[in-house]
Amino acid sequence: MRNARVAALLVSGGICSATQALAQTPSPSEAATQPAPAAATQPAPAAATQPAPAAAENEDKLFRFYGTFTPRLVIATSAVESFSQPNEVAISAAGNPVIAPSPDKDRYSFQVAQTRVGFWLNEKGAVRAQLEIDFVDFTKATPTVASLPRLRIARVDYSFSPGHTLSLGQDWDLHAPLNPHGINLVGALFQAGNTGFMRQQFKYLYSNSNMELGAAVGFPAPNNTAKDTPLEIGSLPTLAVRGAYKFGKSRVGVTAIATRLPFNLGAPDERHGNAYAVALFSELSPSADTTVRVELNYGQNTANLGMLSLAQGRASDDLRDLGGFISVRQVVTGPHAVYGMAGYQKVTEPSKVVPSYGYASLPTDGSPPAFSSAALTGTGPGILHNGAVRLGYEFKPTKLLAFVLEGFLYQTRFRLQAVDEGRANAERTSLGLETGAVLTF
Repeated sequence: MRNARVAALLVSGGICSATQALAQTPSPSEAATQPAPAAATQPAPAAATQPAPAAAENEDKLFRFYGTFTPRLVIATSAVESFSQPNEVAISAAGNPVIAPSPDKDRYSFQVAQTRVGFWLNEKGAVRAQLEIDFVDFTKATPTVASLPRLRIARVDYSFSPGHTLSLGQDWDLHAPLNPHGINLVGALFQAGNTGFMRQQFKYLYSNSNMELGAAVGFPAPNNTAKDTPLEIGSLPTLAVRGAYKFGKSRVGVTAIATRLPFNLGAPDERHGNAYAVALFSELSPSADTTVRVELNYGQNTANLGMLSLAQGRASDDLRDLGGFISVRQVVTGPHAVYGMAGYQKVTEPSKVVPSYGYASLPTDGSPPAFSSAALTGTGPGILHNGAVRLGYEFKPTKLLAFVLEGFLYQTRFRLQAVDEGRANAERTSLGLETGAVLTF
């Protein structure tokens, strides 16, 4: 298979890279028409072997290997965090001053974990499948050979009629379908205006030249424990819908997702609460060299649905948040491009936010506990508001390879434990830089 041979040559040659962030849920027609990389020029076959190119072509139609290799250097002026973990794996906020070690000191890390690879089976056929993995583990700050695969996508599609597709498996959520541009593919302004994420679901999509319609039934949120929880026992599936108007290479749409969740199932204070979100989104191409992506969102208990937002409800309270982002990319000339993005997410009732961490015990002499003894408790992000700005420059000498220089600023306000409120600043700001190679095949 030509693509597999090209991929093998890239890996054996020691080239590492990664793709730019794309819309989270491209339509089946868009996915099926993504161009395959050109194969290396080979001498013409002898007459006795002329059927071979046709066989290779058939193989390419059955199997297409793709990937994003993204080695990068990350530098920050103070602590940052990746979804509450105090490291630079996939930055999503400034660092919590209680959780992060030496929160006011600068730091750096080399990262390759956002590298991802995958393949399509029978990509242009009526029945097709996609599998994709990366190597992200937020509990490992700068791993080398300790990195392990993480399943991102595993789905099967059936296009039973032109424009109509059924999809079953793990994939980007039907709700909130856009991602910003940039090198931080996994961070992607999540918890800072970008809310959609992965979900196990059954989707129906209809698309033509003027519109896109979809509906999905999904599982409420991940359960990474060994036992069934209220998610499996007492919750309803999520129901999501999406509609968009398409014009040229642009689209404008609205999405919504909702379900009803149990809190403290089986306990005296058991209750059920509504979890829902709505989002407006647009992906505009005012010219061939300009792309603009926008999301505006509002929801309740959205973090309980596995979304990468701030509102995590509990037995005593429902929590609401709102936010959005804008991301613009402009090709300047030839291989040079610039892009910028800004995002912001806030909880509408900050008094209901609880800290994301706790202490196993407090000193008996009344002195404050050591910051290093704090640990995450699974009570949610513990963030009142989170804003981010990123600016980048991209140099793309070839179709497959780009070199990226991207600066960032995060400003985050945390809810701290009462014992920490007088000795740590809950409002944190971090500046930094990510730079590296982006290679797509």
